[in-house]
Amino acid sequence: MAKKCKKATGRRGHMETLGLMFKTLWAPGEAMFLLSKRPRALLPLVLMGLVSLGVGIVAISKVDVGELALRQAEQAGRTQQMSEEQKQRMVQMVRTVGRVGVGFAAVLPTIVILIATAIYFGIFTMLGREANFKTFFAVTTFAYVPIIIRSFVSLVQVVAVPPSALDLNEIGSLSLALFLDKTAVPRLAYAAATVVDIFSIWVVILLIIAYKFVTRKSVGTGLRTVAVAGVYFFFSLIGAGLRMLQGG
Repeated sequence: MAKKCKKATGRRGHMETLGLMFKTLWAPGEAMFLLSKRPRALLPLVLMGLVSLGVGIVAISKVDVGELALRQAEQAGRTQQMSEEQKQRMVQMVRTVGRVGVGFAAVLPTIVILIATAIYFGIFTMLGREANFKTFFAVTTFAYVPIIIRSFVSLVQVVAVPPSALDLNEIGSLSLALFLDKTAVPRLAYAAATVVDIFSIWVVILLIIAYKFVTRKSVGTGLRTVAVAGVYFFFSLIGAGLRMLQGG
């Protein structure tokens, strides 16, 4: 009898957590307040990992990432000094990395969220926080729920767009870069445009809302916005810069 009650309680807990995930999308303030009082993060992390893994499996079966990477390298002029043998070695290496990356996709969301939590926990410890790391991790995890939707966008792109028209750096992205001709604008401008992404902005907004409930009242909306957006887009710009240097 006790086991049945425990299982029923567990199912109710999972359903409640799932409900909070949906509530995060349309009533984030209420969802984050509830999370700050009773933090939990396992279910959204599992779902993010499973969705990322599923999308990765579909992508690797639909797209030859090695040939796609070679095509992008040729367009960027990075293969002019390479022999055919070197090109084929590069293709094989990218294929191998791609297969390994599919498995890594299952844990990547957790790693990213852990790093983000650690950074913001440190920043708001200096500015004035009230919650512990567990609560920070919970609200940060729920703020990243939109990446599940981004994963489904990636899936649609991989399935619907011909492989010859795909760009590795644009899969899952809904940024200003979609409206730019990559060959007609400076690489720096194009890389910067990839940072202004709908999902990135969505996550930042949710983080700003979430941290209201785990920081002191003296940390106002303006300061929270600067702290969250500044760090988020700083690292996004670094990523964009690395892609620019790679010619992607």
